[in-house]
Amino acid sequence: MKKKILIIDDEKGIQDLFRFLLEARDFEVFTANDGVEGVEMVKNSDFDIIFLDVHMPKMKGPEALRQIKQLNPNQIVIIFSSSSDSNYTFETEAKQLGAYSCLYKPVDIDEIMKVIEEASNNNKA
Repeated sequence: MKKKILIIDDEKGIQDLFRFLLEARDFEVFTANDGVEGVEMVKNSDFDIIFLDVHMPKMKGPEALRQIKQLNPNQIVIIFSSSSDSNYTFETEAKQLGAYSCLYKPVDIDEIMKVIEEASNNNKA
């Protein structure tokens, strides 16, 4: 059975990139344009992994993460942001909210696949 991955990002280019990269590797990819849409999708379907952007209209990533974790505390959510933080404040805050991992754009396919593999293996334990 294909793993279901949800990409929540307001950038169509990021959605298309993830779809192209992950569908070629036999994942089923779903997309949401903002946090509100993403949370609604989580209410109606189960996903193996969610990639969640921080900076979006309507509902920012941290608030979407809070709501997703309230709906499903075991949901694997990987946050990504366009700005890196040398003090790791962003990563610390995201992990306190329940994020599995934090990535910074531009993210390369090896990094994406590595975090998917790690999250999948950890979720089986």
